[in-house]
Amino acid sequence: MTGKWLYVIALLTILGGLLAPSLNAQQNWTSPEEFRTEYLKSIDALAARIPASDESSWAVGLRQEISDLRQQVEGLYGAMSAVAVALSPSSAAAAPACAAGTTVQTSTGPVCGIVVNGVNEWLGIPYAAPPVGNLRWASPQLHAAWSTTLAATAFGSICTHPAAGKSGPNAGSEDCLFINVWAPPGAHGLPVMAHIHGGGFFNGSGGGDNTLLVNTGNVVVVGMNYRLNIFGFLANRALGPNSGDYGLQDQQAALRWVQQNISAFGGDPHSVTIFGESAGGSSVCHQIASPTAAGLFHKAISTSGEYNTLFGGPEDPRPGGSEDLELQDCKSKLPTLAEAETIGDGFADAVGCGSASDVAACLRAVPAQTVSDAASIPGSGYQYGGHGTVAPTLNGTTLPMTLRQALKTGRVNRVPVIAGVDRDENLIGFPVTGEDYTALVQRQFESIAPQVLALYPLSRFNSPFVAFRTVAADSGTVCAALRTAEELSHWMPVFAYEIDFGDVSTALTGNPTGASHVGSWNLTPVVAGLDVNRRVLQNQELAYVTTLARTGNPTADGTPIWPEFKFEMSGTAGQVMSLSAGGDSQPMLIAQIALAHNCAFWDKVTPKP
Repeated sequence: MTGKWLYVIALLTILGGLLAPSLNAQQNWTSPEEFRTEYLKSIDALAARIPASDESSWAVGLRQEISDLRQQVEGLYGAMSAVAVALSPSSAAAAPACAAGTTVQTSTGPVCGIVVNGVNEWLGIPYAAPPVGNLRWASPQLHAAWSTTLAATAFGSICTHPAAGKSGPNAGSEDCLFINVWAPPGAHGLPVMAHIHGGGFFNGSGGGDNTLLVNTGNVVVVGMNYRLNIFGFLANRALGPNSGDYGLQDQQAALRWVQQNISAFGGDPHSVTIFGESAGGSSVCHQIASPTAAGLFHKAISTSGEYNTLFGGPEDPRPGGSEDLELQDCKSKLPTLAEAETIGDGFADAVGCGSASDVAACLRAVPAQTVSDAASIPGSGYQYGGHGTVAPTLNGTTLPMTLRQALKTGRVNRVPVIAGVDRDENLIGFPVTGEDYTALVQRQFESIAPQVLALYPLSRFNSPFVAFRTVAADSGTVCAALRTAEELSHWMPVFAYEIDFGDVSTALTGNPTGASHVGSWNLTPVVAGLDVNRRVLQNQELAYVTTLARTGNPTADGTPIWPEFKFEMSGTAGQVMSLSAGGDSQPMLIAQIALAHNCAFWDKVTPKP
């Protein structure tokens, strides 16, 4: 048996053992380490069955599921290790061994870590109190202090989200507010890069392998978990004034932890760069706009943070399921507090709490699986048939206004910024036939659909997929990113980019994705390896981001000069860095990009903040 069914059957085989995991399941193994080894071996075996050249939608989706499964296994391993320690007569004996010389005193207690690839790692450090019980849907609180050295040698649990896709049995735990630190040996006063992970605000974690970034750039890297989906973003007036945006507040709590503690790990609290991709990139935008994030970071990197539809409408179903991405990106018009609270009333009704005498207490007592199901079935959040808000909202304090709105008056955190997207990003629709293409354009663009179809006639494209890929990238990503960069540049130094490398794989079948969403942004080791051309691009990206972290300007030795973004209203001046493989990165005129992507048209029809 070959092809997609082999992939699906293999994936289901693994999923069958991972759905709705319980910590009690560790009794099936002699140790958490055995559990981790066994499942990672199975996951590696599945990954090996997917040809590296296969970029079909099935293969791409499965690779994402495999990546998520790895994170879930690591999170479960961390949680199981914690339980093993707690149940052991001698917790010190049961804890994974720490490496000599890694003990560090934090504001809440001592921690010790491990050494991997020559890098000191401290994993699974609690940065806030577990957001459970009365702290579910509450702002993050300080964690209780401890006196015995905490073995920070395994990732803490990932935050609760469906184990596969966006609905179904949960993985992870609500007790998930952990931070991880990677530092070179002997670090002292080094720039800090704080990673905010992506995942559409519905999955992901602050884990991973940041040793390449540390070793290449001589920086300290921090990764954080934050509450996701309905657990991180529900708003309801019963939860108190300014409810919602708990996930963004978690990010800020982690950054406050960095301010208080990172010098003990060799980092400089006065030189913190936040960076993230996809939902992490849009999180960076939200933190620039957030008054409560003031002083918590000093540079910022937003990677592919423009991916929602232009008019905020629902996305088209994918083969195998929709992205279901609620409004959330750098350009989106987010729900107001009043709108989010009304949406939250519907969620309370859906879980049986709408008429309770104490709605907040009732909500906080609802089982986590019931919470997830109400938010994610039939689709994710209020825009897709579920209940509640599952992404950022304008709660009045964390986010009083969107980034675009805040930039109108300059009420933003003014720091040097790298911001950009890939040339062909499309998370919106995937037409197969010409009829699909026309119908999708009509659904997405309604009154201006005739103009869009005239500007992008199907006869000028290789396939309906490529035609709509182009429409989606131009309308919702590239032109939007130029507009965001222009508005940022009025208040702070901006270094804009477009990734133009479209040969991400050597696929012989499937849809040509081109320069796809975060497709060639490689700051971490790539398991399958990169060819010599892509390694040049990776080296440039590593050099650019770590140099920005050190100096506030990305231009580095061995790379082309990256000019600061200067956008005049005529659109004839200013440059963007075109990133490509094989040493072909070079500055490009904004006017060239605007012409290639029909930005004059899209700017005219784009909704204003």
